[in-house]
Amino acid sequence: MSSPSEQDESSHNAVDQAVERIRTIILTGKYAPGERLKVGELSKELGISAMPMREALRKLEGQGLVEIEPNRGATVRKLDSQFIRDCWEINAELQILAIRRCIQGHTLTLSRLEELQRLCDAFDDAVESGQRVVSVRLNRELHTRIVELGGNREAVRIFNLGWELISAFRLQFGYGSNRERDLMREHRLLVDALYRQDIAMAESAIRLQQAGAIADVMARVERQRPID
Repeated sequence: MSSPSEQDESSHNAVDQAVERIRTIILTGKYAPGERLKVGELSKELGISAMPMREALRKLEGQGLVEIEPNRGATVRKLDSQFIRDCWEINAELQILAIRRCIQGHTLTLSRLEELQRLCDAFDDAVESGQRVVSVRLNRELHTRIVELGGNREAVRIFNLGWELISAFRLQFGYGSNRERDLMREHRLLVDALYRQDIAMAESAIRLQQAGAIADVMARVERQRPID
């Protein structure tokens, strides 16, 4: 017979497993924004009992992927205009924080700049060859690396949670006409500003990308389903 501590560990493992598997289902677009997540169906599909499944949904609510409402249960987070703006605003501010820390702390070395340049080149190649999944991943890697260089681990954690949603939007809705090519130019502007150690120029590049991203994703979502 298992001890109470072993039972607690098993329960935690089941919850963690459920969190990761539901997260994957949502982020790959199997469930659309606003779609209900029924505990019974998920339990049967994933082979996880109802209790850890409910706890997993509460954790995902805390991460912003799921909404839980009285008498309605859990649903995938809706894509309303305010949420889209808030998501990209946080994304931009965390990058600006990291850039300020790098430049003011004199930690932005030539090797780190060359690393960012290589990610830009790889992104351009993926866009030119039509590899959408690869370009989405490389765009995330570039901006995540910028936040990592700032040296604030909590900022990196929050940034990655937000970027999971951004990646899901892109994989589900794609990009508007010429948006990826605009991104190519925006990346170059940003990396050039970092080479120059110019905080104001780097912030302007981030703001430019933020505005373009918000306009594009809202237009893409509006074409496919109404925004609240």
